[in-house]
Amino acid sequence: MSRPSVGLALIAAMAGFAALVFPSLPARIAVHWNWAGEVDGWMNRFPAAFLVPALALVLWALLRWLPRLDPRVAHYESFWDTYHLLVNLIIFFLALVHALVLGYALGWAVDVTSVVLALVGILFVVLGHYLPRVRSNWWLGVRTPWALESERVWAETHRLAGRTFVAGGIVTVAAALLPHPLRPWVALAGLLLGGLTPAVYSYFSWRREHRAA
Repeated sequence: MSRPSVGLALIAAMAGFAALVFPSLPARIAVHWNWAGEVDGWMNRFPAAFLVPALALVLWALLRWLPRLDPRVAHYESFWDTYHLLVNLIIFFLALVHALVLGYALGWAVDVTSVVLALVGILFVVLGHYLPRVRSNWWLGVRTPWALESERVWAETHRLAGRTFVAGGIVTVAAALLPHPLRPWVALAGLLLGGLTPAVYSYFSWRREHRAA
């Protein structure tokens, strides 16, 4: 899963699945659902089937190329495997959502809102496991100006992010099991816990470091 070619294989699988089921797809496909699980967005079947694989390919290529522009490119040497794994994980997430959308169009009985929310939570949990391994860079991680200025602040921030992403992911998965009135608020709380907490912490860690200097 840490090899760059895995992401490309996932994209090929997405395109292959879309081509396989394309003749069976209806002319219009549901592509967006509200918090209550009701369809509120539609798309013609060709872009619905092939736009996500195309965007995934662009994203994969972009994430492969961006580290070359990073002034801290040397830092990637210590976490290349983690970087490629996380890129592949994002592509895998897109592949699952893409399959879910096409499956729903084919008549699968599934609560898309709940499943996607659960997948987002699982993604957060896995990201939390790997974030502490990421060294300072401009493209991946909690890239606040305070974390980028100090290696110590970056390390502290990402140790905390590892825990908050896991906790926030678990809360988000739990939100997927809740009824509509509660679901968005619990999910928002989980996502803020995961992403906002370490960002705010990085400022206070940076300020503490400068006061001690």
